[in-house]
Amino acid sequence: MSTIRVLIADDHALVRDSVRAILANERDMEIVATAGDGQEAVDLFDSYGPDVVVMDISMPKMDGIHATELIHQHKESAGIVILSMHVNAALVQQAIRMGARGYVLKRQATDELPKAIRAAYQGDTYLSSEIPPAFLPRS
Repeated sequence: MSTIRVLIADDHALVRDSVRAILANERDMEIVATAGDGQEAVDLFDSYGPDVVVMDISMPKMDGIHATELIHQHKESAGIVILSMHVNAALVQQAIRMGARGYVLKRQATDELPKAIRAAYQGDTYLSSEIPPAFLPRS
């Protein structure tokens, strides 16, 4: 089994630490870097080449949607999972259109984030159980 290399991007240290704690017991995952804003996430992606990025939406310097778009343009196969408190069809659709493969609500992260990371790594799409499938963009 190969190790999934993960980059965490969130402007709150508490959230970054919480995600680190959630993933600590996942034997197939390794956190390679953490970022405090979207621009840093893009820069660290270029430096570390993680398999999956866990990305907040609301961050300073560059929001997570724009950072997702830039990372996806750089490497289409990058797995990006949005981790957000917002349940909003427009945000979910925009994130997926920009290249995200998953959208997990922060309140469900403990149970769902490892599943979403594995799905993104495999090229699949993952939505939190509280997000209706109708929120996905139409082809």
